[in-house]
Amino acid sequence: MGFLSFIAKLLGLGRRWNGTPEQYLAMVMYMAKKNNPDYTVQELWQWGETMQKVMNVKLAPYKDFLDLVERGTPDYTMVEKVDEKISELHQRRDLKQAIYGEKADLGEDDVMRSDSESAVFARKMVKDLSEHVRFSDEEQKKLDEL
Repeated sequence: MGFLSFIAKLLGLGRRWNGTPEQYLAMVMYMAKKNNPDYTVQELWQWGETMQKVMNVKLAPYKDFLDLVERGTPDYTMVEKVDEKISELHQRRDLKQAIYGEKADLGEDDVMRSDSESAVFARKMVKDLSEHVRFSDEEQKKLDEL
C-alpha cells in the first residue's frame, strides 16, 4: 500500500479519523515536529485544532484537543508506519531520479501530478488546510494552481 493510500485509509471516507485520540495526538505531534522541531504547546494546539477543521475527529473521553494534550499519552504506532511509508516513498523517488535523471517522470510517486484517488485526496486535503494555515509563498502558489 502506498503512502497516500495509507493516509487515506487512516482518514476513512469523508475525512474521519479512524484511529484513537492518542494516535491522533501522536500524528499531530509528528506534523508539528516536521514543521518546527522545537514546537511549543501553543503550536501543537493550533495544529490539532486546525486539523479538526478539515476532518472529523472523535476525542472522547477527552473534552477537546487541549484536554487530550494535557491528559493523553501519545500512541506512536501509527506514526511509525507513516514514517516508514514516507521513507519508502523518498527512496523510490530518489531511485527513479538517479536512474532517469532529475526531471524523471515519477508516476504515482508524484503527488502533485498523479491522478490516483489517494493523490487527489491528498491535494484536496492540503488545499482545504490552506484555508486555515499560512503556507510559504512558494507552497501557496502551488496550491493555488491546483
